[in-house]
Parts: sequence; C-alpha cells; structure tokens
Amino acid sequence: MRIALAAFVTLCFCGLFTSEVSASREIKAVLTETPPKIDGKLDDGCWQNVAKTGEFIQFEPERSKPATQATNVYLTYDANNLYVAFECFKADMDNLAANQTRRDSFFFSDDHVEILIDTFLDGRNCYTFALNPLGTQTDRRLINEGSNRRTGQSAIGTAISWDCNWEGQAGKEADKWVAEFAIPFAELRFSKEIATATWGINFWRNDESPAEEQTWADLGERQYAVSKFGHLTDLPLTEVVTQRPLKFKPYSTLKPQLSQFEGGEAEMNIKADAGMDVRYPIADFTIDLTVNPDFAQIEADPDLVNLTDIPLRFPEKRPFFLEGNELFQMPLDLFYSRRVEDLLGGGKVIGKYGKYNIALMGAVAGPEDMEREIEDGELPLANYNYSVFRLQREVGKTSSVGILGVNKQRGATYDRAGGLDARIQLPADVNLNLEYAREWKAGFQQPPVTQGRVSAPPSIEDDVIFVQLARRTNVFSLDAVYADIGENFNPETGFVPRVDRRGVVVRSRYNKQYKGALERLRGEVEYERLANQAGQLTNHRTSFSGLLGVKDFFFFLGPQWYYHVNEENEVFTDRTVRFFAGWFPPKYVQLRNTGTFGVRDDKDTFFIRPEITIRPTSKLSFEFILQRLHERSPGSTQWNLSEWTRRFVVGYQFAQRMYARASAEFTLERERRVFGLFAYEYRPESTFFIVYNDNRHVDGDIERILFIKIAHLLKTELF
Repeated sequence: MRIALAAFVTLCFCGLFTSEVSASREIKAVLTETPPKIDGKLDDGCWQNVAKTGEFIQFEPERSKPATQATNVYLTYDANNLYVAFECFKADMDNLAANQTRRDSFFFSDDHVEILIDTFLDGRNCYTFALNPLGTQTDRRLINEGSNRRTGQSAIGTAISWDCNWEGQAGKEADKWVAEFAIPFAELRFSKEIATATWGINFWRNDESPAEEQTWADLGERQYAVSKFGHLTDLPLTEVVTQRPLKFKPYSTLKPQLSQFEGGEAEMNIKADAGMDVRYPIADFTIDLTVNPDFAQIEADPDLVNLTDIPLRFPEKRPFFLEGNELFQMPLDLFYSRRVEDLLGGGKVIGKYGKYNIALMGAVAGPEDMEREIEDGELPLANYNYSVFRLQREVGKTSSVGILGVNKQRGATYDRAGGLDARIQLPADVNLNLEYAREWKAGFQQPPVTQGRVSAPPSIEDDVIFVQLARRTNVFSLDAVYADIGENFNPETGFVPRVDRRGVVVRSRYNKQYKGALERLRGEVEYERLANQAGQLTNHRTSFSGLLGVKDFFFFLGPQWYYHVNEENEVFTDRTVRFFAGWFPPKYVQLRNTGTFGVRDDKDTFFIRPEITIRPTSKLSFEFILQRLHERSPGSTQWNLSEWTRRFVVGYQFAQRMYARASAEFTLERERRVFGLFAYEYRPESTFFIVYNDNRHVDGDIERILFIKIAHLLKTELF
C-alpha cells in the first residue's frame, strides 16, 4: 500500500502531459437592440443582421466529411441573454424523429441540436443546452471533457443533473426545422474581469434519418473534446447583466393519508407542512440552503431485477442534491448522495475560484426511521449529521488533482473517509485516473469495560488504491483498472460496489456507425481477475458481446463465463448469455426486449424484460414493461417463477411546462405501487404538484396518500 501510495503522489505532480490544439473555427458576437421572440420561428428582424455560420462536418459515420444536409447557426446577444438559432434543413421532413417530451430527456433516437459553451476557455469544462423538434429542453454541465458523463443507470443525476432557467422553442416548416435558444448570462459562471472575452463554443446536430451526428468544430475522435472547440469572440462581459438575484422558494404541502394494516381498521391522517429553499449567489459561488425539504413529487425507483453481484446505482433525483453533484465524483465515489435519507435540513456552497473547483455540503437527518432495526456494523439512518468537502485543482490544459473528505456522525459513532484523486491527460486521448482513499470508523462495536469505566469506542481503519488507464473515444475505447480495496473499506456515504478485493479489470470496445443498411457495429470484450486480501481467488470473468444495427433494428448478444465466490464462501461457475433486440422507428412505437439465459449460481436461469412504448401523438405516450425471472434447481424439471413485475406508464405533455404522469407496478408477492403526478410550472421555478400514491406491501398493509404541494419563487436584488 505504501509503495503504491508513493507512486500515486509521484504521478500526480510529476510529468503532467498536455496537448494544445488551436481552434480552427470562430464566430463573432454581434449585439442586437431588439431581442428575438423565442417561438421556433426565424421571422424576427434581428436574425437578419447577426453572426451566421454553418458548414457542419460529420462526426459519425464518415468523420470530417461534409454533412449531407445543411445547417445554419445564427448568434446574437443583448445585455441579458445569449441568443442562438439553428436552421436545420431536411429533405425528408416526414422522417423527422421527435419523441421525448420530458425535460432532461436523453435524446437517444431524436433529431436534436445542442450548444456547448466553455465560458472559462479552460479547454475542459462546458455547459450544454439542447432542443429536439418538440421543444423539449435538456441542459448539462460537463467537467473534464465529459468525464462525469456516466452511462447506464447513473447517467441521469450526474452531468444532466444541472438545471438552468433558460428559454428554448422549436418549430417545423416544409423543408426544415428551427430551434431558438435564449441563455441568460446570469445563469452562467465566467470570469468577469475580462472586458472583451473569448469563449470556447461548439454547435452539434443529430440528424436521425441519415444516421448522422454533425459538429461545427472538428473534434477528432471524442464528442466532448472541449479543448478542440471553436471560439466565440468579442463578447463584452462588462456590458452584460451578470448579477444573480437572491432567491427564496417557500413551499407548503397538504398530505391526507389513509393507512390500513392487514386485519385492522383504516386510519386517516391529514398533515400540513411547510419548508423553504434559499439560493444566494456570491460572485462565482452559489450558496443553497434547504429547511424541511419534501421530495414526495419524486417517483420511486422502478423494481429492477439484478442478475449480477454488483449493486445497482440509481440516479439522484432530489432537487437539493442535483446542483453541483458532478463535482463530488471520484473514480471510486466516497460520496453518493443517495445514501443521505430523511433530510431535515442542509446547505451547500458550490463554485469556482481561478483554477479551483470547490464544493462544501452539510445536512442533518431527522428521526423518521428510529424504529428501523439496525444491522450490526451499520450506522443508523436517523438523527445524524453529515458533511462533505471537495477541492479540485486544474493542472495544465486538461489534467486535474483533487481531495475529498466526508463525515457521517452521531455522537461518538462516526464513519469518515478522505481521499486524493488525479486525472492526468496523456497523448493519444489516454487518461490516467488515480485515487487513494482511507476510511475511519468508530462506535460500531461495543466498547470494552475496564474497572467499571467504558472505554472509547473501538475504531476501524482501511484504505483503497485505484489506478486506471482509459482511452474513451467514439470508435475505440480501452479501460485497464487495478484496484486494491481493503477488507474493511466500505464508506456508508459512498458507492463502493465491492470490498476486500485486489486485482485487475480490462475492457475494450469498438463502436462504429456506417452509411447504408448497416448503421452500427459494436464489439466489447472484458476480463476480470480479483482476489481477496487473504489471496483467495474470488472473481474471474471473461465476457464478449456484439451489437448490430440494421436500419431501425438493433441486436445484441453477450456470452459470459464467470467464476465467483459469494459471502458464504460458496463457489459458483456461471455460464450465461445476455441478449437484446430492439426496434426504434422515428415515430409512434418502440419495442425492446432484454434477457439472460444460462446457468447462474448453479441454477438454470431464464430472464426476459420486454418493453413497448407507444406514442400516438407527440404529447401522449404509453409504456408497458414486463420482467420475469425463471430459475430451476439442478436435477429439477420444474421452473420456479422467482421474480415477476408488470409496470404500466402513461404520460401526457399539455404544454412545455405542464405534464401528467401515472404509473402502476405489480410484483409476484402481490405488491402494488401506483403513482400519479400532475406538475405545472406556472412561472419560472414556481411549481404546483398534485401527487397520488397507492401502495400495498408484501404483508398486506395498504397506504394511500394524496399530496398537494405549491412552491413559489421570490427574487430580490437586496444584496
């Protein structure tokens, strides 16, 4: 451990490789006296006398070749906003793909356009703003050229968790579609000491019918290569409005609740409550405070079957934790905000000072779960304080080093962790990611008694070392990881999927888009070999997978051989095959089916998860998901249905800021979870919610809750 730690420190501060690429594209900021109306039309007079650019090139499938259909971009500004308009010509408007209607949707198969802005011109971090042809908005904040852009279950709640109050609308015409953006300067962070600034900028278009991803700047092989963005020049920041108001958002709730325990009488309770969120901007920092927050409008996580020995990581959805959440990320996360429950109040400070990114957060949990049984070695969920501090220093053009400390404590019982991490940019788009962390626990075991006196609670310490070489480009990616995780290293505030492991994991992926009938070809290989700290082999895996995309059809197959030892020291050798088939036409319906078959934990296993999404109109959608897990013990001819869930979802988008959503989920154990939500943002950041929950638990208990919440934003320029 000590030798590896010394190597870690040496690599962090010696020989940081950098690469500097000059931007080849430029657009000049032009002032407008009359701002445009954001309505998805280019009929405002101001668009005739603004900066204009175009000549997009393909990012996929034929890199650096001219895009097959023209795109024009118009840019102007006034004292309050940066205005951008896209004019996207399209010969086959009937094949325009537009399905997503919920804000911060993932535009996987939608036509869309995106603006990416590097306000500090640091070549590493940027804001992004995107619109699809329905006017659905998505915004993100990417750090270290997209290193916080996780995939899979955790994609939302990291990069995409950042939200900004901006305007956007789209419109369709006979041979093109138009997207208009109005981005307030006051919502962005940038240096205000420069009279006339230059920002990094890029414009992006996804054109679904020819399967083209198009870019304004030549990015090479990485979509989020911020260091290769073009330039937005002549922006007089001393003349724009950058003052952000002090925001108060009080809210009140009313919650009638009907509870009925099995065999008992129904009980009705009505509870009224109130709370407040406060946001106080100071220069390049933002202070957020929350008192008695209520997250009842957040839909519960779906019931997912996990066929691996690694726990699922669900995205963060609660508003208080979203702002700046990406800054707390490390290769192995010491702070995972989903571990914080029953929040009574909290505060945080997020900002940037020169080359330093700073984040500080603290909170207090309430007494709601005091009656819950606490397992041995587990810190109680209720009545505890927690705090986390993050400092990250940018080094060179694209490298960085950082520290993070986190503490969860109640009295003399605590769980603390601290760590160092570094991201070092090497040639050929390779990153070296490093982390060393240590954890301290006390109070989990009964303290010894000596001569009638109780000694101090015993403490436990352990650490982790993580080294990763990663090349992540859109065509070829390679990850090589070495991890040494101590037997007792498992911070309750973090997300460490495995403990007591030492070994390597190597992954490689080839992913390419093509012209014609064959649209996508992807192949992946993964090898893993881990042992515990005693030297016993615990995980040995080899897996292959391939994905084929033909027109709107996608097929995936992934065989795997996996030797592993469980917590009871039982040895298993799994031989399984994962599969996927999907049909994603541009309109009306999408079909997907995911599954696994083979031998898992010495049982014949068959799992399927078919899904269908129907969109009869651009505003109405229906979704049905069925998942079934069948298992059969060795020597048996009878399949057992061990997991079975049906999930129905319906959504309707009345307007851009008004929607309704309802879901119903039923499990094998006759559990029922019904959720209904009507949400209306009647003015920016002022919302009205009506929520209905109807839950039946495994033991037969029934709980029905009607929840009404209104939050109203108040602003003041007092400070």
